[in-house]
Amino acid sequence: MQKSVLSALLFVLAAFWLAAPAPAQPPTTSGGSGQALLNLHNTVAVHGYDVVAYFNQNRARKGSRRIKQSLGMANYYFATWRNRYQFLRDATKYQPQFGGYCTLAMAMGRLEDIDPQAFTVYNGKLYLFRDDHAKEAFFKDPDHIIYQATANYFEIARERREY
Repeated sequence: MQKSVLSALLFVLAAFWLAAPAPAQPPTTSGGSGQALLNLHNTVAVHGYDVVAYFNQNRARKGSRRIKQSLGMANYYFATWRNRYQFLRDATKYQPQFGGYCTLAMAMGRLEDIDPQAFTVYNGKLYLFRDDHAKEAFFKDPDHIIYQATANYFEIARERREY
């Protein structure tokens, strides 16, 4: 009798364990989180600049309207087909943080447009800025600014959804 009760109890515990949802992935601020707050100009991301070029050429390079990829609400332009294919392999890696808004302004709780020439790739992620002064300020304490900007990004996105 005890053996059957123990077996039943173990069966019930195993069923609950298997039915438990998987831990949620941490949210991303690159637009792939489903909570996206995106800086788009007529659906075009990053003013039409090639997001892959920031990584593989370490420079801002204008993309071509003929080489584009739609992802969610955003259209990304690329300078080469190779860059487009690279983007398709791992889009989240190349998408700008904070939806393409100025990182420093986001840390202050504001949405500000960017200058595509003012950028940095920090810890493998693309951060954009309104100007070179904002970029310089970012490097005074990048981890703290990223922390603040992340919190503000999700707060602003939540407020916009409720509005």
